[in-house]
Amino acid sequence: MRKEKLLGILMDLRRHFRRKHLLLLWDGLPAHQAGIVRQFLGQNTSWLTVIRFPAYAPELNPQEFLWSGVKRSDLGNYCPYSSRNLGAKVYRSLRRRSREPSFLAGCLKASGLFTARELCEG
Repeated sequence: MRKEKLLGILMDLRRHFRRKHLLLLWDGLPAHQAGIVRQFLGQNTSWLTVIRFPAYAPELNPQEFLWSGVKRSDLGNYCPYSSRNLGAKVYRSLRRRSREPSFLAGCLKASGLFTARELCEG
């Protein structure tokens, strides 16, 4: 992904999530370190917080817990007829999971990066 595309996505997030505070978790993609991206982040700290994952630390990545849950519950023993069938099944599973705040909070909590208090659980 190029820095210009990333900047466009960040601007779309700002427009889409007005008056909400977002926490953005990302890796070490070179575009994340680009000057224009860092400048945008510096100017938008009132609504956006960025946390960078350490390199090669999947055990700290909440997304890994999400995928683990999807693979274990929805894709276990599933044999798709085509890549289109697989894509549709994965999409439905992720969409269903996105509506389960307790599951998503559990993924964040399991990573050890967030406390119950930070997740508004205590």
